[in-house]
Amino acid sequence: MKEMHMFRAGISLRWLNNAGFEMILPGGAHLLVDPWLDEAYMYPVPLKEIERADYVLLTHTHFDHADSIGRIQEKFPKAAVFVGDLSADALCMEYHLNVERLFRVRHGETYQFDDVKIEAIGARHTESSTGNYWDKGYCIRKDGTRSPANWFGSMEMLNYRITGCDGTKIVVWGGMPAQEQVYRMREYQGNDIAIMHVSPKQDFTMFSRLVNAIRPKVVIPHHYDIWEALMKKSPEMFQGVPLPLDQITPENILGIIKGHLEEDCKTTEFFAPEHHVWYRFGFGVEEIHG
Repeated sequence: MKEMHMFRAGISLRWLNNAGFEMILPGGAHLLVDPWLDEAYMYPVPLKEIERADYVLLTHTHFDHADSIGRIQEKFPKAAVFVGDLSADALCMEYHLNVERLFRVRHGETYQFDDVKIEAIGARHTESSTGNYWDKGYCIRKDGTRSPANWFGSMEMLNYRITGCDGTKIVVWGGMPAQEQVYRMREYQGNDIAIMHVSPKQDFTMFSRLVNAIRPKVVIPHHYDIWEALMKKSPEMFQGVPLPLDQITPENILGIIKGHLEEDCKTTEFFAPEHHVWYRFGFGVEEIHG
């Protein structure tokens, strides 16, 4: 019987929805990124299906990235929760968090644990045509009250690089694929996986430049499953998008991005996972002769 010899165990990963991912790291720890669970508009994941959480990384505090954080901490009180320094107070007050398990994170900081290294990288949220202000925009709830966490979500955003104990490197990236991000991400190049936000608001050529700066072996897209719900709920968010609204479909946008990457990023594979399905990413050798 032929055997697979694993030189790097790598990670197991599943896409929950939107920007939410669950990972099992090489040492067995579970890490959540932007988990949006029962509260999600689409592809919800019951909290009871999350069996373990050791680390939780929030890129920013918009509702579709942070609405589940209070219930997650209640179930997993020892989980280390990472969030931007400026947003931390608003997040704690809005979701009743225990501040003693919170890591207030700034760009350039590195956090080393026995089973993982987490690096914080400055980012910028995508820009809407209407903007987001303290007294107007989507930080104002339907009942007229203000959500400080949603306001800070536009102002402060972080990306992360996760390095497992076997050396596997995963970049979590979202926001604007702007020139500043291209030059910033060059400092974090040479990665196995890049989990990347895709959007019809983006400049696709700039997106390819960003992928070449990160230099991942695999790009996994996310955040495109919410477009239909957002267009119904807040169509003004898509004003000024270069594509006609009837062309803003996941299949169309993913096809455009995949075409650009095949042309401009020859050493990178594009992999679009299904929701809630576990995948294993590692490095191994299997005997095929004899």
